[in-house]
Order: sequence, then C-alpha cells, then structure tokens
Amino acid sequence: MRAKHDRGFSLLELLVVIVIISILFTFTTLAIRGTSPEELIQTEAQRLDRLLQLALEEAILKGQEYGLEFSPDSYRFLLYVEGAWLPLEEDKLLRKRLLPENMEFELEIEQIDVLIEEASDEAGEDEEDTPRPQVFLLSSGEITPEFSVRLVMPGIETSYTVSATVDGEHEAAISDL
Repeated sequence: MRAKHDRGFSLLELLVVIVIISILFTFTTLAIRGTSPEELIQTEAQRLDRLLQLALEEAILKGQEYGLEFSPDSYRFLLYVEGAWLPLEEDKLLRKRLLPENMEFELEIEQIDVLIEEASDEAGEDEEDTPRPQVFLLSSGEITPEFSVRLVMPGIETSYTVSATVDGEHEAAISDL
C-alpha cells in the first residue's frame, strides 16, 4: 500500500504567483500615481506642436489659410472663409483646447512679448466673439509672424516652448525660466 504524501505548492507554482502579484502591484502603483506638473507641461507643448503641424499641412493640401488664436487659458485654430475667420468647432483635432488648471501661456511674437487678454466685457456682443488670430498658417507653407509661446505653471521650474519661423519650421523644446 502506498503512503499518502502531503502535497504542498511546488516552487514553480509559488514563483508564478509571486510574478503575477508583482505585475498587478506595478500596474496599481502606476495607475494611482498622478501625472506630474512637468509631464503635463511637456504633453501640452507637444500637443500644440503636433496640432500646429497638422493645421499647416491642411493649409498646404487644401489651399486654405488657417489662423491660431491664443487666450490666457486656451488656444484654437481658425479657418479663413470669405473674408472672415471661423473657429473650427466641428473639427475633432483642431477644435478649441483648454489648458490644464494653473497652466499659462507667455506669448512672444517676433521677439516682442505680447500680453494675451480675454475679450473685453465692454465690447459689443459681435466684437467679443470675433476671432482674431495672432499667428497665420498660410497655404504656401509659411507661418507668419514668427512666434514663440512658453507654457508655464506657477511654482514649477520646468517650462516648454513651442516656436515657429516664417519658413514653416516649428518645434517644442524644454526652455529655461
């Protein structure tokens, strides 16, 4: 007659369980950890740079003029149609984009600092909603005027700059405060 042996877990079974638990722990830790302010600034600068590239390519391919309008807490792309600038509200990619909380723009056009202001409350209703782009993306592939916009958050030392030149070159890069 055979003797009954107590069966336990093998070493291989224990190792598999430990690996599964550590993978789950890693994913949980990554999911709980929030995005740092530095990462938010970098992500938003890269998004603006990619959208600028997309709008410039569309301007060239469609033979249309696009504009870029900055406000203190957002930016939006505009299309020039029959003598007027129209916001691209229906476009899923080039729609108005709000900046994350506490993030700000510092705009420089042709090496001159520009104060970005909200539309005045004293302006008439028609004037308040009239789009006024600060930057033009031309169907010739040019971006005019040259600009640089810095994305900053108060109290955070890291900032990113998105800049463009007249010949259509643009980039997002880390900048010094």
